Amino acid sequence: MSGFSVPAVVLEQIGSLPTLQTVTVTPPARGDVLVRMVASGICHTDISYMRDARVTPVVLGHEGAGIVEQVGEGVTHVQPGDHVVINWQAKCNQCRHCLTGRSDLCENIQTTAEPRVFRGQSPLAVMLNAGTFCNLAVVPAGGAVPIRKDIPLTKAAMLGCAVATGVGAALYTAHIAPGDDVVIIGAGGIGLNIVQGARIANAGQIIVIDLNQARLDLAQQYGATHIFSGQQQDLVSEVRKLTSGRGVDHVFEAVGTPSLMLTGIEMLARGGSLILVGAAARDSVLPFHPRRFMSQQQQIIGCIYGNIRPQVDLPLFADWYAEGKLRLNEMHTASVRLEEVPEVFSSLDKDRGIRPIIEFEA
Repeated sequence: MSGFSVPAVVLEQIGSLPTLQTVTVTPPARGDVLVRMVASGICHTDISYMRDARVTPVVLGHEGAGIVEQVGEGVTHVQPGDHVVINWQAKCNQCRHCLTGRSDLCENIQTTAEPRVFRGQSPLAVMLNAGTFCNLAVVPAGGAVPIRKDIPLTKAAMLGCAVATGVGAALYTAHIAPGDDVVIIGAGGIGLNIVQGARIANAGQIIVIDLNQARLDLAQQYGATHIFSGQQQDLVSEVRKLTSGRGVDHVFEAVGTPSLMLTGIEMLARGGSLILVGAAARDSVLPFHPRRFMSQQQQIIGCIYGNIRPQVDLPLFADWYAEGKLRLNEMHTASVRLEEVPEVFSSLDKDRGIRPIIEFEA
């Protein structure tokens, strides 16, 4: 198999730990872009693949940024040397949703026409059409979104999931209006960016709940007006107290735990919405009382990728970071080498902060 021989982090099967392996990445074909990865964030979704991967073996990673190395025939929006954020939801621009202005609900997310990563002669799947835990990634044209060159790619990597999902959840999924009161359950990379999105939307009270005090402190720096430890027993009553008994307009559950989702429902005001942002296990069930939910005219809304328009919003978020409107530096709490990633997965009880970032060797 001709191509580029490079290291990659591969999950062999469900329930196993990923390992560093040598793979072959083939050159880009028509409509493809070859990106030399510079940085990739380690996201909770990457970790959950050990439990939830649909296909194995698979090259992990989906949140990343890099530099265009080669472009395939027909690709005109980027050229070698451009800085890009990986977009793991390249839109088809042809389905009903895309044609009616709702590309965030695209029914035919694009992949490369054929496999581009191999182990020996056997093709390997890549996570979410990206596979950024590899020195090289081949993505469909829409999967490489050009951004300004004057921001560090270690920070730009976070735009592709943590920022997109969190800020997008606040602005585009929930459509927070000025003065809306919100609760964010979980102050990890996505939860903190929901806080930032709520601040940008001029929300009223921004209430954050987490078990980790350092994350709560950071949430306050990012715009939270109130913080609570998740160990408190009276969280619903505390939220009701802050809102004169009415509850909040939006609750964002960013952990993926059904019991926390139910707590979130109890915090909602009449007409409020529960936004499901955290990735629950595929077999999780959410049992709730539909009659009261109906009577209160409430909603449960699923959120993937913050309902963003990647070609528009990823460059916009890069601008916001450069202008100081978005804060990312504090979330980049640790840097690791690619060969250290399997050890990160094997020691999840070790606190590496908000967002460990893989920094690839030049």
